[in-house]
This record gives sequence, structure tokens and C-alpha cells, in this order.
Amino acid sequence: MNKIEIDELNEMREQLATLKKRLESQEIVNDRLIKETMTRKLSSINRRAVWPSIICAIYIPLGFIFFHSMGLSLPFCCATSALFTISLIAMIVSHFRLRNSDILNGNLVATYKEVARMRKIYKNWRYWSIPMLVVWFVWFEYEAFIHIAQGDITALLIISSGGIIGGVFGGVYGIIMNKRTLREAAEIMRQIEELQQMQ
Repeated sequence: MNKIEIDELNEMREQLATLKKRLESQEIVNDRLIKETMTRKLSSINRRAVWPSIICAIYIPLGFIFFHSMGLSLPFCCATSALFTISLIAMIVSHFRLRNSDILNGNLVATYKEVARMRKIYKNWRYWSIPMLVVWFVWFEYEAFIHIAQGDITALLIISSGGIIGGVFGGVYGIIMNKRTLREAAEIMRQIEELQQMQ
């Protein structure tokens, strides 16, 4: 092998080494960008749970006071406060451990498990929240008919109309937020899977 061929071979080795370093640095940058995107999505999911949690916490005593002042029965007022308490606990349980997830420096497997757990809670939420709300609404109608409308159907319809309109708007908003959270959680899980395949 002559000197020219040796020089060309050494030059090719240097170029390969430079290319390898660039690819490695590119992979690190891409890895970091993906993790930052996941962190932003996780923060967005957690922020979305703040207002519903605050509202539930406020309405635990306020709902009791409001319905009791309307003359509704003590068991119904307690059940209303219990409904808000259950909702608050479900929100805290589904998001609490996610707040401690550090995607940039932490364990991706642990984060994946926590996101999957939260997603499962959100998916199962409708199976017990909708029946619970239906029972509560029927009970409210009965209480309002007896204690507020005093047997007058027209008065009951007027009382119920505000609650029905509010319930429809709240339900639509809740469904939209639930689907958005489920979609973002699925995206985070998919990105974690992709990162693990790259490593």
C-alpha cells in the first residue's frame, strides 16, 4: 500500500469519526427535544386538573350549605358533598404522582407507568361518574319537587331547566377535556416507547 492510499484511508477514517460524532450529537439533541415536548404535555395535563380540583374543593362545603339553605334534606346535602369529595380524590390520585415525574432526568419506565395509570383512571371515569350523576340528578329532582316546588310540576321544570343547561355545557366541556387528556397521555406513552427503542 503506497503513501497516497494510506493518506486517503486516514482521511476517510477521520471523516467517518466526524460523521459519527455529528450523528451522536444529533441523536442527543433529538432525544432532549422529545423529552422537553413530553414534559410540556405532562405539565399541560396537570394544569388542566387544577381548576376542576379547586372547584371540587370549594363545592364540598358550599354545595352542602347551598342545598341545605334551599330546604333540601340532610342526606341529599351530605351526598352532594360526598360526590364532590370523590371527584376531588379521583383527580388527586390520578395526577399526584405525575407531578413528581421528571422526564428530562428521571426514569422513563416509571413515567410511562404513571401516565398509563392516569390514562386508565380517565378512561374508566365515565363508567362510574355518569351513573353517579344520574342517581344524584334523579334524587335532586325528587327533593326539589317535594321541598321547593311543593308538588308543582311547572315550578319543578323552571328549577330543573337551569341545572339541565348547566349540566349539558359542563358535560360537553368535561368530555372534550377528557378526550384531550387521553390523547396527550397516549402521545407521551408513544414517545417514551420510541425513545426506549432508540436506546
